[in-house]
Amino acid sequence: MNIDREEARRIAELARLDLDDDALVRMAAEMTKILTYIDQLREVDVEGFEEHTAEATPLRDDEPRPSLDRSSAERNAPQWTGGFFVVPKVIGGE
Repeated sequence: MNIDREEARRIAELARLDLDDDALVRMAAEMTKILTYIDQLREVDVEGFEEHTAEATPLRDDEPRPSLDRSSAERNAPQWTGGFFVVPKVIGGE
């Protein structure tokens, strides 16, 4: 499958990406490579292949346990205010 610049522009708009023409050409080429690789993978004959997995990772039983006491949490927190962890703003922050 070949992705052209207009299809890349449509996908960019759906993803709310503002890309210039050079970026759209580059994105179209990269998406075409990805889809070509996926097509190659689809051609691989896996008939008769049995999936072999290691034993499942052992999990502990889900049993109720007491939660961490507040004083320990406060003592180990980098910043604690009013009974809450203080974390840096990551969305819309300046």
